[in-house]
Amino acid sequence: MKYMSYHILHITKQGSYISIDKGLLFCKIKDTDEVYKLPIDDIKAVIVCTPAVSFSNNAIASLLKNNVVIQHCDRAFQPVGWSVPLDRIVKTKVFNNQISQNEEFETKLWKKVVKQKTLNQAYALDLMGCETHNLYNLINKPLMNEANIAKQYWQDYFFYLSEPMKREHQNAQSFENACLNYGYAVIKTLIYRSILIHGLLPNLGIHHKGNYKTTPLVYDLTEPFRAFIDIYLFYFSQNYPLEFESEEIQEWIKFIPNCLKDYRIKYKDNSYKIIDIIDIYIEEIANAFAKFDCSEIFLPDLKEQFLDKDTQKNREYEE
Repeated sequence: MKYMSYHILHITKQGSYISIDKGLLFCKIKDTDEVYKLPIDDIKAVIVCTPAVSFSNNAIASLLKNNVVIQHCDRAFQPVGWSVPLDRIVKTKVFNNQISQNEEFETKLWKKVVKQKTLNQAYALDLMGCETHNLYNLINKPLMNEANIAKQYWQDYFFYLSEPMKREHQNAQSFENACLNYGYAVIKTLIYRSILIHGLLPNLGIHHKGNYKTTPLVYDLTEPFRAFIDIYLFYFSQNYPLEFESEEIQEWIKFIPNCLKDYRIKYKDNSYKIIDIIDIYIEEIANAFAKFDCSEIFLPDLKEQFLDKDTQKNREYEE
């Protein structure tokens, strides 16, 4: 399968009107001469970050038909929901194996996912200059205590990012937490899209239950990517003040898609953009369901990310 990069389209200007004509998506700004256009085939996701945005029905239908997920945010830039294509069965065996809910397989898969999430968090702290954390020791304990790991991680993370604070998952009052929530939502949108294209059901999780935000599999499979967003916010903080000003929010909204398309990660003999590795990751999850075997599964590893987009592009590796 060939993996292609696409655009994450962020709509940030009030009065935007979205329409489709001859395979192109047009964005016209009310009361101005501004018109932007982009081939619909080049769009992977649309993030609506501002009120007073309208879509023609043809635009919505065309985007969903083209496997584009639309994420909607409120006035505080908090994600509130998605418009997504209809579920469809791509691989019957994957579908049947997922709905059988093989507890032994799902437990093994979740342990791998959450361990990689924690390894990525530990490495993120390394990159931030935290030399005193003990996440690596906690990971190697026979029974990982996720709550204890999370408590220690966020304590160190916020200390090195800006100042001590609590992690706010919803209705964030701090700029830092609002940025993290927005970044995670962008990743979830891309994972949601990939889950649908690879024939998995987002409503059946491997750890979170069905009443958790209605798409537990999206939340489960987002876990290894959270530390990527965490470290991007750390890089962002090196050049921008972490303050609740509209300019900083807009800069963060632009910063995230640039990271996803500029930074690359190793997979087998090549490197891929982060935006593409999400599809590879979800395809591997689907293949694991098909075989009920996750022993050789690929999981996104923050240590394998390359930040130099010029020298690492199209690089090949020797085993």
